[in-house]
Amino acid sequence: YVLEIRQQPIRCKAAGTSERALADRKTVDPPPIVQLTVSDGDPHREWLQSPFFFMCANLYDAANDTPIARPPSETLAGTLVSSLHRVRDSNDREGGYFVFGDLSIKLEGQFRLQFNLFEMLDGAQVEFITSTISDVFTVYSSRQFPGVLESTSLSRQFSDQGVRLRLRKE
Repeated sequence: YVLEIRQQPIRCKAAGTSERALADRKTVDPPPIVQLTVSDGDPHREWLQSPFFFMCANLYDAANDTPIARPPSETLAGTLVSSLHRVRDSNDREGGYFVFGDLSIKLEGQFRLQFNLFEMLDGAQVEFITSTISDVFTVYSSRQFPGVLESTSLSRQFSDQGVRLRLRKE
């Protein structure tokens, strides 16, 4: 199993903890996209249709390169888990992708995201497979946030194929 982050997070506006602030939260920009490749000799690539793969996002402290020692409910907001999407990339190659289009960070500072891949097995067991960590990105306060970026071509391509993503023109 190989994970490749095809779209790295760059910045985010810190999501406050009040209900009003959470309703007005900005997501990680651009939305992180992780590609899964399975080299198991499967000529039909049946794993692309598997409903049993899922990925979870966790927040990492960029300075210490360690997980944040707080529950995810105190550090992250939105959708922290992604199922596998079977879509075509910008080179028109079909692949399996995990898309985090509704993920926000509640803390300000420099962070990384860790993406953990799991597979559900028989009997409701879950097996950890592998993980990868994003590049460092900045979470800004409301006053310092420089604004959202224009949507990437990869985000647009995936949105056109039915993946739920918020698109921006400028």
